[in-house]
Amino acid sequence: MARDHDPYPPLISPRSPSYERAWREFPHPSQDTGAETVALLARLAEAEQNATQLCAQMLPELGDDPFAGSVRDHAELHAARRQALGKLIERFGGSPPTDAECRVILTHACDAAGHVLSADDARRVLTTMRDELAAEYDSALATPGLDEAQRAALHALAPQSQP
Repeated sequence: MARDHDPYPPLISPRSPSYERAWREFPHPSQDTGAETVALLARLAEAEQNATQLCAQMLPELGDDPFAGSVRDHAELHAARRQALGKLIERFGGSPPTDAECRVILTHACDAAGHVLSADDARRVLTTMRDELAAEYDSALATPGLDEAQRAALHALAPQSQP
């Protein structure tokens, strides 16, 4: 269809950058995976927020136990990961989920965290949490819409060490 013979012209000026871009992409539309990528990153940010909350929930139960320092370190690590995911989300034009918007993603760890009475219980919760987070990151890395730079960024953030 010729541009000059468009029977239904848009409600914007033909000189508009949006109009120009639309005509350039008309024969070969670009694949827009931005929204899917933002949703994927937001889910990971929610999981990291769950992990941070779980660590904070376990700290009072541990009291003066030496393992409390390790749990504190885990909380800081997950908060840093969430912040990094938030920056990636913003780079794609989205906004990271707030605490109030976050769903419970790490269901098994959240269930187990309510029963922490000792450092051994906390270790089991951290292991469960790490396994659930690893599964979330593995699922995200297997998403076909990601480019290599996005995969590399997610791989760098993915949990890899034992708690």
